[in-house]
Amino acid sequence: MAAREPRRTREVGKWQWLGLSLAVALYFGGVTLEYIWRYPYVVQDDARQHVVFLQRLVDAGLFANDWIAEYFTTVAPIGYKVLYGVVAKLGIAPLELAKVLPLVLSLVTTVYLFGVCNQLLPVSLTGFLASLILNQQLWLNDDLVSATPRAFIYPIFVAFLYYLLRQSLLPCLVTIVLQGLFFPQLVLVQFGVLLLRLWRWSDQPSQRWGMRLGWLARLGWQWSESKADYRFAFWGLLTAGLVLLPYALTVTKFGGAITAEQMRMMPEYGLQGRNEYFGVSGWQFWLLGNSGVRVPVFPSIILAGCALPLLRRSQWPLMATVSEQVKILGQVLLASLILYGAAHLLLLKLHFPSRYTYHTLRIILAIAAAIVLTVLLDAGWRWLRYKQRIQSRLTRRDRGVLTLSALLTAVVIVVPALPFLFLRFQGWVIGEAPSLYQYLAAQPQSTLVASLDPEASNLPAFTQRSTLVGREFALSHHPIYYQQFQQRVIDLIHAQYSLDSSVLSRFVEQYDVDFFLIGQSAFTPAYLNQDWLIHSSFQDLVRQVAQQLEQGSQPLLLQTIPKCQVAASEKLILLDAVCVQQF
Repeated sequence: MAAREPRRTREVGKWQWLGLSLAVALYFGGVTLEYIWRYPYVVQDDARQHVVFLQRLVDAGLFANDWIAEYFTTVAPIGYKVLYGVVAKLGIAPLELAKVLPLVLSLVTTVYLFGVCNQLLPVSLTGFLASLILNQQLWLNDDLVSATPRAFIYPIFVAFLYYLLRQSLLPCLVTIVLQGLFFPQLVLVQFGVLLLRLWRWSDQPSQRWGMRLGWLARLGWQWSESKADYRFAFWGLLTAGLVLLPYALTVTKFGGAITAEQMRMMPEYGLQGRNEYFGVSGWQFWLLGNSGVRVPVFPSIILAGCALPLLRRSQWPLMATVSEQVKILGQVLLASLILYGAAHLLLLKLHFPSRYTYHTLRIILAIAAAIVLTVLLDAGWRWLRYKQRIQSRLTRRDRGVLTLSALLTAVVIVVPALPFLFLRFQGWVIGEAPSLYQYLAAQPQSTLVASLDPEASNLPAFTQRSTLVGREFALSHHPIYYQQFQQRVIDLIHAQYSLDSSVLSRFVEQYDVDFFLIGQSAFTPAYLNQDWLIHSSFQDLVRQVAQQLEQGSQPLLLQTIPKCQVAASEKLILLDAVCVQQF
């Protein structure tokens, strides 16, 4: 009975640490929910693309015959649409689900992450530290809170690591299926990890298989001696192939992705373009943006994970208890970098390269940092006990070291948890024209608004009405979609700044526009200096119009404002298109 008591005590302690880990996620999620529930009009930046148009699952009449809505719902992953559709049938609208879903995903991620750490280093503090560090990363960025497909990466991928470490084949395969249904690019990383586990590094020749990898043998690489590794790789390949096959075979009306040659010719992918990729400096290209590995730098405590390879060679006692399975972190890193390189070579067939490193680096560095910090804390505790044994009192220098360590710990924990700080990084868009939103929401569902103003990107979210164009929707990844989108923008520019009434009238008839939404500064040259306009394939037209405005041009639409204005806010004016046409 006495022998079982320490184990029971350890179990109780583990649940307490898990509770603290969940409390971290609850804190960040709770503060975020309290913040967004203050505002009647609020939406996450990227949710304007991926969530808003799923409102059609609640009311099929919304966004009918909407080219933009059709595009974003078509390219959305299957599982993502099914989840929102099922919940919508239960009476919860997608935009409402998107507000609470991040907290749920964060809690699931925390539980699995705690389990992963418990298998790598059976010290509950490690699980807590990893959960703290990863939750800081998740809630100080806009991925999780967007409730878009990439928000599902974290719980699914961490669950994959958990079941792989436990050698649970069926649950591991389920995570591959789920990843394929929500974020298919990461399936390639998962299979890459399973494939890399077929090899191991050793100074000793293989005792069982005797099979070598040719020139890699000089580096100490050998085939794995574990039959489980081959079983996981085989079934993982089969599962990954089946889940990715529909994406490879399905051809939508928007066609295939843009080619690298086309990208290089388009200002949209150039310096300061809407989808900036080329033209940046070398270090920016490889470290930042869509082309870079995007190593997390804030909160900076996560970078402590980079010290794990060095720490493994140390003689500190706790390092001896770190499982050999910790090599899985290196396998994830290597698989991610291989896919990152492949995405560069096959641009844009595997989408942007950063997709393969951005998320996985946060996961493995959080785990590695937790192990490093646990080992350092253990070493510090042993040093403190040693000092107390050999001397009755700590020296002033020792007390200074302890004080500094305590302050650094407080900064690491407290500063990222300050609401005014982490909420700024989450990308929430607050509506600033409620009266205008209410007016448009009262119009028929078929209402279409034409606008070059940044506010156009918010209209589908806040009014449930379609917009002809908008910066948020100016994605040029699929030529068929973007060609029509681009033509709409060109036609709108011609109409909005034309001196010819027939041009304006034809535009209204062609697109069946109901309203024009213009900014108070819409007829000044600076207004056109928006990145998605000035760095675009139609930039010559934009510059030409800006030059005309500088010369004092008075477009016809400007003259219709006194008669055709139907609603307004501090910065915006809404014009009735029929009135404009008749002016």
